[in-house]
Amino acid sequence: MRATGSFAVFGTGRAYDQIRNTVAYSNLNVKIAPTHAGISVGPDGGSHQMLEDISLMRGLPRMKVLVPADYAAACSALRLAAKTPGPVYVRMGRASVPAVYAPDVELEVGRAYV
Repeated sequence: MRATGSFAVFGTGRAYDQIRNTVAYSNLNVKIAPTHAGISVGPDGGSHQMLEDISLMRGLPRMKVLVPADYAAACSALRLAAKTPGPVYVRMGRASVPAVYAPDVELEVGRAYV
């Protein structure tokens, strides 16, 4: 397994062709886990904000996308990504957010949590 992390705008935007042509099409066991996704970077401005990362990653073959809502879900999502074969994108924000899930939440691929 290989893992990578960066700001979402760079980790998906700048690296999209490598992710598409090398990771997704080859079904490599790579985990992409950027932070600062969405508009949570606020003062850094539009050049560092990334909204389209979900659509970019969801459009790739075999790529699984996880979008945790809080710290507990992020911990669970990272554990889930590590044990899931193939490419996985874990999208995380920057800002501190209120707790939504219990600390011991266990996520599953393909299941929505409302």
